[in-house]
Amino acid sequence: MTDDSSAPAETNGSQGGFTDAVKCMVSFFTIIRIDVGQKEFDAMERRFWAAPVVGFLNGLLAAAVCLALVLLSASILLQAVAALATVMVFSKFLHFDGLTDFGDGIVVSSGRREDHVRALKDSLIGAGGFGVALTVVLVTVACYADIAWYEGGIMAAVFAAEVLAKNAQVAAAAFGEPGNGMASRQVGLTDRASLVKSVILSAILLAVASLIHFGVCRLLGYGFDWVIMAVCMALGLVLSVATGRVMASAANRVFGFVNGDILGATNEISRAVMLLGTVVVLGLGI
Repeated sequence: MTDDSSAPAETNGSQGGFTDAVKCMVSFFTIIRIDVGQKEFDAMERRFWAAPVVGFLNGLLAAAVCLALVLLSASILLQAVAALATVMVFSKFLHFDGLTDFGDGIVVSSGRREDHVRALKDSLIGAGGFGVALTVVLVTVACYADIAWYEGGIMAAVFAAEVLAKNAQVAAAAFGEPGNGMASRQVGLTDRASLVKSVILSAILLAVASLIHFGVCRLLGYGFDWVIMAVCMALGLVLSVATGRVMASAANRVFGFVNGDILGATNEISRAVMLLGTVVVLGLGI
């Protein structure tokens, strides 16, 4: 879901650069408050492909929390819950709110588009929203707990998952039809070229995250398998784009558009999908 608390009241046509876009995204999508104006807001809408940088910051914080818990010999379950709770709190539960709205909107049984849209935009949470959100949270925590059995695995997983969740949002925007809400310009201005930029940026950030994780593993005396890491990262990139496209296709068909709620839901659902893929890879021992 999109937060309008920091949105400028008017559009004056100003355009900023990559740094301005990231600055606005940090203020807009996290608990960090930064003074931003129309230039930064316009840059964010035009360069939504820079969103993986915010995911990198989310992942870095969550990985640090997980590292602290590992050093304190915390339980596997506590590590898993902390991994998800940290990114949700840091993002002000903004995307989780979109997930509950999406759940309400998608399960309407009438089949009429106007009923789906009405449920999507209703501020109350119904059984559909609660059920979808609960399922996604349980799958995510279960996957983190499974991955945490591997030495240092949860730190790498949460780092990568947050970068790729933002890449999935860009994919959803690239394949989505803009509506009339606040995220309409983000969706309308994000095209296939933007998605390519996001994928490249995500790959670079994943490489940096892998190097950081490698350094931590060396310091802690953990083993590190570059092949498994590379396979998980590559699979995550593919799944993030695929999830974003599926979410956009579903939203276009059911609601007629992709808005901030759909982007938020994509963030949460894509994380669960990518973690499931990681569990499969680790289980197969590829």
